[in-house]
Amino acid sequence: MRKQFILGLIGGFLGLFTALYVIVSATSGEMTLSGIQAALFSSLGLMGAAIAKKETKFAGYMLICSAVFITLTVPIANTLSLLYLYLPTVGCLGIAGILCFLEPETDERDTL
Repeated sequence: MRKQFILGLIGGFLGLFTALYVIVSATSGEMTLSGIQAALFSSLGLMGAAIAKKETKFAGYMLICSAVFITLTVPIANTLSLLYLYLPTVGCLGIAGILCFLEPETDERDTL
């Protein structure tokens, strides 16, 4: 299996579990909203990991956007203390996105 797929899969599931934890333990509506948004962007990361083998560059964009937007959803809750919960997720998704761009392009004719 490819490193991008594995890291994206780990990051996506970590993000979903962290978002579920934030939603369940939320004390305000803003924290709930932040958790829901993080869950949606984590599923975007999972989709990026799923297509990392066929569409490497597009998957890289999806993974990096997912990591950036998860980071941006934390200030919505007005608590930066939640950021440490999402750091493993953001790290895995960001590294997987960078690895997608470092992967050399394969030509369709070379694989036939």
